[in-house]
Amino acid sequence: MKIKTTVLHYTKPTSDVFLTDVTRQTEHLIVDSKMEDGIAIIHTDHQNCCITTMEYEPGSIHDMQEALKKLNPHNGHNGHHEGNSGNGANGNGTHQDVRTTLIGTSITVPFKDNRELLGKWQKVVLVDFDASKEEKRVIVQVIGE
Repeated sequence: MKIKTTVLHYTKPTSDVFLTDVTRQTEHLIVDSKMEDGIAIIHTDHQNCCITTMEYEPGSIHDMQEALKKLNPHNGHNGHHEGNSGNGANGNGTHQDVRTTLIGTSITVPFKDNRELLGKWQKVVLVDFDASKEEKRVIVQVIGE
């Protein structure tokens, strides 16, 4: 069994909820690995980012952004920051932390014959809730034969 780990870097152009399709980059890493069969673990190590799969087109992107805003709005009434001296002690990031917890920071995508096994419309998507435009990392670990 072989393992190859690569770190990708992304910077978002806006401070709003931002979604980025990373499918092409993850597929290139699988192809470049020369492994035929296995899995790719796709993970982000930023506390206010997620990795998921979805249909990546303007309508779906808008729907996802609106659903996340409704599900956990940034209204300043989050309890996470009360008595917490960690990151988010000012309450600015608490709604982002909840969103990240709900979606998750990692997915596993199987591959066969050196190609990702995704549905016809499925894309691997980085979802960035962070208010800052700081660089985010996506770690891709390809494991296989």
